[in-house]
Amino acid sequence: MKVSRIISGIAHPMLMPLYSVFVIFHSGTYLDYSPLPLIRVIYLIVAISTIFLPLSLLPLLKSQKLISDYGIENRRERVVPLVFAILFYSLGAYLLLKFPIIRPVANIQIAAVISIVMIAAISLKWKISIHMVGIGGFIGLLFALSILYSSSLKIFFIVGILIAGLLAFSRLKLNLHSPLQVYAGFVLGFITIFSSLLLF
Repeated sequence: MKVSRIISGIAHPMLMPLYSVFVIFHSGTYLDYSPLPLIRVIYLIVAISTIFLPLSLLPLLKSQKLISDYGIENRRERVVPLVFAILFYSLGAYLLLKFPIIRPVANIQIAAVISIVMIAAISLKWKISIHMVGIGGFIGLLFALSILYSSSLKIFFIVGILIAGLLAFSRLKLNLHSPLQVYAGFVLGFITIFSSLLLF
């Protein structure tokens, strides 16, 4: 149980945008040579919009009894936090678009917004694994980068697929999702991020 929770924490969907930015700046493309000050600003924008702002809102939502716990495992309680996540991610995407040289990073953020909108819509009727949406999107990013930039991302692929397998096992081991919810989450994340990045 403890190991499963650690894996779920390491592969938390809130961390996927930061992992994606790391891959972007180590993808063997022109982006590897971006100025260090710019890279720091990008990391800061992504961290604030995808981690710090959403997390800072949770105590308020809990105090207003809009969520019963910080894990937000109740499907019906997900919608409000997801709506705020859409707003925060959109703000991050808007700021990232101010730096045309790193447009791929902004595209990832926009793709993530689309993904969260779909999660919120699905959550109105059914519980889908947001963790698996996150790792599925990360794998989709790797495939998209390989196609768009002919990048060799073998190490990232190996690590990503290994984590995806461990994460799926962990979510099932913790009895937080059914197998269908886990598989559906991965497929949704992969297809949404992969197709969005190829279209932008």
